[in-house]
Amino acid sequence: MVAKFNGLMVVVAEIVLMTLPVAAQESPRPTGPDQALVGKLVQLGRDEVAMAQMAETRAERAPVKSFAATIARDHRAADQRLLAYADRKHMNLAEVTNPGSALPHGALAMAPIADSGRGEFDYNFASRMVADHQAAIDASAAAERLARDPELRAMIDRDMKMMTEHLVAAQELLAGIPVPTPRVVPAPGEPPGVSRTRTGADEPPPAALAR
Repeated sequence: MVAKFNGLMVVVAEIVLMTLPVAAQESPRPTGPDQALVGKLVQLGRDEVAMAQMAETRAERAPVKSFAATIARDHRAADQRLLAYADRKHMNLAEVTNPGSALPHGALAMAPIADSGRGEFDYNFASRMVADHQAAIDASAAAERLARDPELRAMIDRDMKMMTEHLVAAQELLAGIPVPTPRVVPAPGEPPGVSRTRTGADEPPPAALAR
């Protein structure tokens, strides 16, 4: 979870760097920092939708499935609001929907949760939602400070309130799920029943013992 948090902070760094080339301009352009902010926020939201959709299918507990449905619904709505805003502001929608990033997205972002074993998924998903939403709130706060358009700042503020509600719900959900027993992973090159410390190399052959 620390890696995911640090990764989302890369989003903030990317946003800051994207604002530098246009910081000295007197008036914002549609392809300037606000477009970069919208693109990053769309990308983060879509990752949450994909994660929630997986949970709707794989979760074992009804409260987890219900929470996942709420996440997917709310983030889809936020996505549509951001895209409608981008269209009104004549932003490049192709760049908004595919902004590029140093972070893993899609299947790569979901891989650690998708690999959860039986009895692990609910806990891992809830734990991921806590970490993701806390980091997304921090990234959104940075985006709100950097946004030039008051309308965009208001949209980000609205979505931060939504994510704060999600964070609280995820924390409550996680508190009610038992921590799964860690899986035992065999050491490399150690088949079941074979010891790496007792190889027999230091034992005399049977013929020597018979003398």
